[in-house]
Amino acid sequence: MKLLSYKINGEAKYGVATDAGVVDLNARFGADYPTLKDAIAAGALAKLQDAAGETPDHQLTEIEFDLPIPNADKFLCAGRNYRAYHEVIHQGKLDYPNIFARLAHSFAPHGQEMLVPKVCERLDYEGELVAVIGTGGRHIAPEDAYDHVMGYTIMNEGSPRKWERAGTQNFATKNFDRCGGLGPWIVAADEVGDPTKLHITTRRNGEVVQDGGTDLMIYDIPAIIAHASSFLTLQPGDMIATGSPGGTIAGADDPKWLSAGEVLEVDIPGVGTLFNGIRDE
Repeated sequence: MKLLSYKINGEAKYGVATDAGVVDLNARFGADYPTLKDAIAAGALAKLQDAAGETPDHQLTEIEFDLPIPNADKFLCAGRNYRAYHEVIHQGKLDYPNIFARLAHSFAPHGQEMLVPKVCERLDYEGELVAVIGTGGRHIAPEDAYDHVMGYTIMNEGSPRKWERAGTQNFATKNFDRCGGLGPWIVAADEVGDPTKLHITTRRNGEVVQDGGTDLMIYDIPAIIAHASSFLTLQPGDMIATGSPGGTIAGADDPKWLSAGEVLEVDIPGVGTLFNGIRDE
């Protein structure tokens, strides 16, 4: 089941994408669950699944993708969480997962353009697997963590690199308007299978620039969820990005930063392909 939020004729909706098109779940359940986040919080995934076999209301080509859950309470990210990163190689494993937050405005939905910030032209890409929380909680034990995951989506955790050294830590660097991408949909966890056996491929203008397995994570998803829930309460619909394999522009000897007109694809088989163009702010 591929759950998504979208707009059609300016109206915000949510639905399920099938091979035949998009079933408008908002039209069927909107009175009870106005948004996808509401449906997840109500534990209504079985009802959504039952509706997936109905006649589609739209073709995918007719809709404008929104963020999978536009009104998610939290977008969390685990930084430096793959063994390929030079900081990890030289400095060793962090004592805890490095968790920081992004805001919804920092993402462009699937099919829309990421922005190269006016004040920082060093925009980089980072393809990542994202765990979506279905059942919230606090102080979640690692052995129980997967019970709290309802599905997975994809993030291009775009980063204007210059600002990492401007005394602003991660917040400004990761929260420029639409500097990253998120989507296209959420695939149910039971359809994805073992998230430690997935592969992330990022393509820049069709050329593979990142190519690595999720088995290279330093802290796995249960460890990240357990740590995050030790200092905050996770809510249904929260999204947790789990880190990116090597191959980013920042790690190149002669970095060629992203520029207007380029296209990025982040592909995770079993989850989908996130597509974003690039333009100047």
